[in-house]
Amino acid sequence: MGDVVALLDRDVYGVGQVDRLLGLSRGTASRWIDGYERRGRRYEPLVRVTATGSETVTWGEFVEARLISEYRRHGVSVFRMRPAIMALREEFGTDYPLAAAQPFLNAAGRELVLRVQRETNLQPSLRFVVRSGQTVLPSLEVQRFQQAAHYDHAMVRRFRIADNVVIDPEYASGEPTITGRRLRVATVAESIAAGELRDAVAAMWDITPQAVDDAVRCSNVA
Repeated sequence: MGDVVALLDRDVYGVGQVDRLLGLSRGTASRWIDGYERRGRRYEPLVRVTATGSETVTWGEFVEARLISEYRRHGVSVFRMRPAIMALREEFGTDYPLAAAQPFLNAAGRELVLRVQRETNLQPSLRFVVRSGQTVLPSLEVQRFQQAAHYDHAMVRRFRIADNVVIDPEYASGEPTITGRRLRVATVAESIAAGELRDAVAAMWDITPQAVDDAVRCSNVA
């Protein structure tokens, strides 16, 4: 368990990489992770307990930013999540409540999240769980996040971004790679961009043609 917990605290990315990997506009990851100041007003971070000024991002911080990114399309400031996230940290005793499985993967955890949402008046469009009849379910945003996430020992270990492409902090410094390989997506895509044929690239790297297609499709984040 110790090595899994340590993974959450492992420095993996720079804030610019997080913007690219999550498809965020420049500077968004920095604001979410470390907070920012605008017109003399200080906005405290969503992801970190307190601002540190560090542009290095841990795996746990990346995972939390990945979940928050599911909500940015609503037109409501995600910074309104902060009171709920702070309360979840205290409730679950971790700096990374959104990176841990227990708040969302079991009924007891979802009930606690529901209570925290009510107590902090979290807006409906930003909620992590919703009640359907007598059942509390993850929100659609959390469900999309979970579909991409692979859990191990109650935390997110990696993300699948295509059938044959994953983001894993223990492979290629967290850059997208072919599933089960240390082969960077960018390397495969560069071969195609250089004029190599799909089947030749697949044979060169001993991967399937479908993996080549996935690499090219995902190369915009690589």
